[in-house]
Amino acid sequence: MRDRYTIFRLEPQDTSVERLRSLGEKLFGLGQDHRLDKSADALTLRNGHRSVELARLSGGVWAADESQLWRPSVRAELPSAQEAERQARAFVDRNDLLPKLDAPLSWGKPVVGGSFYARLDIESRRREQKRLDVQVVFPLHVDGLPVVGGGGDFTVTLGHKAQLIGYSGNLRVAKRAFEAKAIPPEKALEQWRASSPGMVVENVQVTPAYYAAPSHIKQDFLYPVYVVKGTIVAGKKRMPMRQALLPASDFGPPFVMPKPQDKRSARAKAAYVGSEAGKSRIAVPRRAAATRAPTRPWEAGTSWIGQLGGLGGSKANAQGFIDEWATAGWHIDFNWGDANAFESDWRRNDDTWVDAADFVFYTGHADMNGWMLANPDDGSLSFTEVGNAPGTPGDLWGANDLEWVTIAACGPLQDNILSAGGGDVLARWDGAFDGLHLLMGYGAVTYDNTEEGGRLARYAKGGATLIDAWFRTAKEIQPATNGYGAPDGPNIYVGAMWVGKSGADPVSDHAWDYGSVSADPTSPTFLACMWTLT
Repeated sequence: MRDRYTIFRLEPQDTSVERLRSLGEKLFGLGQDHRLDKSADALTLRNGHRSVELARLSGGVWAADESQLWRPSVRAELPSAQEAERQARAFVDRNDLLPKLDAPLSWGKPVVGGSFYARLDIESRRREQKRLDVQVVFPLHVDGLPVVGGGGDFTVTLGHKAQLIGYSGNLRVAKRAFEAKAIPPEKALEQWRASSPGMVVENVQVTPAYYAAPSHIKQDFLYPVYVVKGTIVAGKKRMPMRQALLPASDFGPPFVMPKPQDKRSARAKAAYVGSEAGKSRIAVPRRAAATRAPTRPWEAGTSWIGQLGGLGGSKANAQGFIDEWATAGWHIDFNWGDANAFESDWRRNDDTWVDAADFVFYTGHADMNGWMLANPDDGSLSFTEVGNAPGTPGDLWGANDLEWVTIAACGPLQDNILSAGGGDVLARWDGAFDGLHLLMGYGAVTYDNTEEGGRLARYAKGGATLIDAWFRTAKEIQPATNGYGAPDGPNIYVGAMWVGKSGADPVSDHAWDYGSVSADPTSPTFLACMWTLT
């Protein structure tokens, strides 16, 4: 065990318009033929479907050819993994896109993955699948330790015939500052367990890493953390826990477990908990009325597991989601955490809760088979409890109002296309779609954080499709690998599953009032899922 860790002072990269224009030329040859947009968060160059964005707080870069990146219609002739790595390295070297590092900072072994698409014809039961792109991720290491938090990866995405269709990276300038005393891992674990007295966890392991925040966050210091992994016990089920981050030195933010909510009242009816903007209301179906009204009473809600599962980030993660939609004028139907996050809200009482909202966000623990919730009922929701086909039994998600669900946890979109043992997601979760448009989540074990809910909502409010908003959020917050074996690793994939038919295909859905939304895909003829490496 180390006695001390090095702390690094951080400064943002160059955030000037000149640097942005240089990047636009290197990445997409934009030259002077572009539009420059400025916002509080970023500077953006745009030319048609190609854009390059520079984050103001960090200098992090996001670039995409939006006609090619994450588009299921793409039929690409792709390079092999070995050739993609060679071409990606040559590209970043030629254009000086991978910063030169001084010890103890270094680039780790590149991670090669990509984006995948699978489609099942419901009548014939024929499944087709393909690869959409190849991604090469260059991960940052500090003194031999991996960097988590989303702020240390550089990604090159190659499409048809190795054409560049995406690039992202965020590396603040790091300067050695001072040494900090290490916290023994057993002491960090003791404090973590004490913060979650109701938690039942097995097979706990602790490994050191460094934390670098996503590009949209100001960060002054690069500091060490402990990554905690294990098996969470949810009722009678066991699932890999979402990895928690604990302080590894006496410098840096301490681990704080937010206080649990007050006990849920039996009389509670769709209350927005803890917000001055929220008002108690009874949620009722209102889609037809909403389309005729002068205002748009769209609705959102959250369920989350924090203290019950040792996750310090979940409460703020969920709060960010509902705060963003509340500022957009949406009604917040519910915000239930820990012991208040009833499984029954998702199943036998879904008409009052989950299926009475348009957009629901969950964060906590999950695996390919379901996610952790609270009693009453059995403490987790399983795919076996949502029906065995779209519209069967026909009275769950989407039969009322629900359009989109995000599961920010360690599943449930694992599939054999990602790693052995992942099964067939299209057969496993098809019963969730009784009018539901999108089920968004992960296909691997992920890391606890406070940022997914808010970023997803902000990108959606910026006009991105919901799949694009979710994929970008995950790529900016999660690292590319997690240290797990198949089917929950070693690479982290974010995904989205949907159903459709002629005239109703939710793949390009936007949030209400921020772009087009598909008709409800009732009686669908196909199921589909798409994933990309984070």
